[in-house]
Amino acid sequence: MRNKTITAVLFAFIITSSLPLSADIEFKRPLQFYKEREVLLGAEYSYFDLGLDFLDYASKLEGRSTPERNEATRFDLHLPIAERITLDYQRSNNEGLVTRTAQPLTTVTKGLDHQLEATYWLFRSNDYSLFLHAGLRYSKQDPVNIDCYDIDGLLVVGGSCEEADLQLIDREIFYAERRYVYQPAISTDANSLGFKVGATLTNQILGFSSYQYIGFEQTEINIRTSSGFLDITDEFFRQVTFEGKTVGEMIDEIKLELPQSEPWLEKSTILEAGMEMPLNVYSSITASLSHHFVSRDSYIAGPQNKDYNNNTILNLAIWFRPNETLSLYLRGEASTNNVLGIEPMAYNRKTSKFFKHPFGQLSLGFTISLP
Repeated sequence: MRNKTITAVLFAFIITSSLPLSADIEFKRPLQFYKEREVLLGAEYSYFDLGLDFLDYASKLEGRSTPERNEATRFDLHLPIAERITLDYQRSNNEGLVTRTAQPLTTVTKGLDHQLEATYWLFRSNDYSLFLHAGLRYSKQDPVNIDCYDIDGLLVVGGSCEEADLQLIDREIFYAERRYVYQPAISTDANSLGFKVGATLTNQILGFSSYQYIGFEQTEINIRTSSGFLDITDEFFRQVTFEGKTVGEMIDEIKLELPQSEPWLEKSTILEAGMEMPLNVYSSITASLSHHFVSRDSYIAGPQNKDYNNNTILNLAIWFRPNETLSLYLRGEASTNNVLGIEPMAYNRKTSKFFKHPFGQLSLGFTISLP
């Protein structure tokens, strides 16, 4: 089967649901070092559509899918719990919309992400400070049911759509009640669980508050896919031919393209540096540049895949502080290789080729300091 057969389908409900979930605990961390004894509440809204595709990301994608919209909301809490220890918690919710020129014509995906991180102040002086970090992260993609999908124009498997050449029914309900209840062509869900450790050195460079960070993250990714069509074993039906290709050949080739059913580990080493530059009493600019070196264990690459293992990410934000309690910011983020190293669950042997492209997004947020 040609590569584009179900690339768009899997890209729609695996990678698109993950794009906005960047690690904003790390983004805000340098500012919090200077307020480590304060309780901070924050929220952020991120949005992406084709009108904001300044990097021309969508036009570079192969296949028949277009990511029309992505939006995410995040809430975070910075909490001192001891003289030298603070906790950071973040929850993210996101939703994405993808359209296609063939079935499925639209796909809506939703997901959530939890992050918990502890920071220990190891040393502090007038010149520099050293902080150690350890954290956990859990991400989950809500189940997605694709009612119908088009196999390279040869066969439409359904589902209840009118275009379906082959419809899948719930056999138990049919035998018991003689009633047709159609099953989706393919269903999937995914989750990941990981940990991270790191250290941050804060200092002054050219009179600006700056930091350097080194960290390591390891994540286990689980992607589960089910399909009545792919589970067909009847040899007679597998020999049925559609435009020169048998059903059995279609099934076998699709299975080779799907994300692997066994969990795998993604490991990422991160180097990052950033600084804060005051503009006036009420505003400042923060900038950071990070690089992710990625490796994988128990990962089975596709036969035609090129895997990507490096990603450079630039964050720029302008902050406005009308008073000592409230901080507002507008943030832009750009990466050379999509969300590689940022969102481990987004990368698999089906979606890997999309990571050769850059990606960017805009976010608007605020932080409130509590007495």
